[in-house]
Amino acid sequence: MIDKNRILIVDDNEPFRRVLRDFLSKEPDFEIVGEAGRLGEAIRAIGNLSPHLVLADLSMPDARGVEAVTAIRRHCPEVKILVVSSHREHEYKHLCREAGADGYIVKDTVHDTLRDRMRVVLGGATRPGALSAQAIPNARAGPESQQ
Repeated sequence: MIDKNRILIVDDNEPFRRVLRDFLSKEPDFEIVGEAGRLGEAIRAIGNLSPHLVLADLSMPDARGVEAVTAIRRHCPEVKILVVSSHREHEYKHLCREAGADGYIVKDTVHDTLRDRMRVVLGGATRPGALSAQAIPNARAGPESQQ
């Protein structure tokens, strides 16, 4: 039996959550354990569901910008966070890294790259080029995990 990576989807856009859920549910190593549309719901779900990875949008009704990443990291330092955002600007990627995100992907590239990026983040390391221009080195890990 394959050990499944437990995934929580956090995005206020319910149709986008549904697309992600349907897309990722076909993967044998991923299990979608829950969804949240607000930061408060996400914090509760993380405590109750113990996901390995949170796919988090930056814009929600009760959180703007990197607030969501900061709050998730503060409440659950061990969970991996992959930001899935419509913001392409490099500034957002940098701010997310500073806030504790493990990776960043632009929503319109999800279909092509999300599964691979999730596996890299869940593996605890980023390889040069593995996440292309969207990469965020793991700021909480030592140099041995950045190979």
